[in-house]
Amino acid sequence: MTAKTKKPIAPGQRGRALTTFLAARDGATVSKIRPNVAIYKVTDRMFAIHSEKSGYVVLKCDPNLIDILKAKYAGVGHKTHLNPRHWIAVEIDSDVPAKEIERLADLSHDLVRVAKKPAARRARKTA
Repeated sequence: MTAKTKKPIAPGQRGRALTTFLAARDGATVSKIRPNVAIYKVTDRMFAIHSEKSGYVVLKCDPNLIDILKAKYAGVGHKTHLNPRHWIAVEIDSDVPAKEIERLADLSHDLVRVAKKPAARRARKTA
């Protein structure tokens, strides 16, 4: 393999890396709802659902970004009963780069964490 050739990613490797990434978010807790499905929460509010078997992660998203992401990536859509205006499903082994999935997971984490703060503290942070 030359220096310019990328090492192929084994099936499931990106999913395992994502599992580690989600669990490492500040204040994150993990609970398994099925053997291959985990819910990630911060301050008792869900910010991600990761289905290892199905190969996707559901993330909270800024409604203004959802249409842009769907237009840019074939791997972004909607696969759950959650409100499609605020939640997206990202196929892990799709055209969505791993760094973009991590960025979206951070955004989801921050959206949930900031929304949980009292209004006075949220206003102070943005001011």
